[in-house]
Parts: sequence; structure tokens; C-alpha cells
Amino acid sequence: MIEVNEQIEVTSAPRVVWDLLSDPRAVVDCVPGAALGEQQEDGSFDAALTVKFGPAKVTFHARVALELDTVAMAGHVTAKGKDKQGGTRFRATMTFKVAEQAEPPGSTIPIEAQVEISGRLASLVEGGAKLVVKRMTAEFAERLAARCAAVSV
Repeated sequence: MIEVNEQIEVTSAPRVVWDLLSDPRAVVDCVPGAALGEQQEDGSFDAALTVKFGPAKVTFHARVALELDTVAMAGHVTAKGKDKQGGTRFRATMTFKVAEQAEPPGSTIPIEAQVEISGRLASLVEGGAKLVVKRMTAEFAERLAARCAAVSV
């Protein structure tokens, strides 16, 4: 089990940040290597994520479901899928919340996630996961901040 506890800070107002985080297509634009496919009848989405683990690149295909609480500005994401070759499976859950931050003015977004990986690439993925998560979180935060700043102008 891979556990993720990260916090992102953005200099935009919580409502601006929430408006972007509650739009799945806007979020995917902020995730390096991610692509969002068709929305299914149940509201879930087909998605893909290519992740680099050292010299290896792994593409995962998933079904992603999103539950949003607009009043609390909080969300819960579940995803399950497999790598392109089908030998590695994963299941992930993530929660996030947008909160006002006083100093410096803006928003803070705590993110908690759990990822279970099984199969052929599990040891490779789990071994480099912490570094990859840190890198992807930093890239996501930069892209989110840039998109929020563009909306705030």
C-alpha cells in the first residue's frame, strides 16, 4: 500500500481553485502524462496516465469516479485499472479539500491517497513511488497555480 499525504498551496482564492478542481478536464490538464477519455453512463471517466519510473515508462488505463461536495469544497476520487500490458493492476482512493489560507493569502489543498498495486510491475512501481509522487505533486501544483492565476486575471 502506498500512502500519500501532500499539501498544495496556491495564491488564488478558494473559489477559483475549487472551480478548477471540480472540473475533471481542467484537473487532467494539470497532471503530467494524464489523459481523460469518455464519460460513462454512471458518471465515471475512462482515463490514462503515463508515469516514468527511472528508465521505465508505464501507461496505466483506469476508470475514475469523482464525488464532489461543492458546499464543503471537498472531493473524493476512486480509480482502478491496469497497465497497458495488463500485468499490473491498481486501485486508488484520494480525498482533497480546498481551504482558505490567511498567510500568504490564497488556498491550501490537503491531499490524502492510498494506492494498492499488484502484479508484474508492483515492485518497480512501489519502489519509486514516493519520489514519483513528490515530483508529480510539485508539477501538478505548478500547473494548477498557473491555471488559477490565468483565471484570476
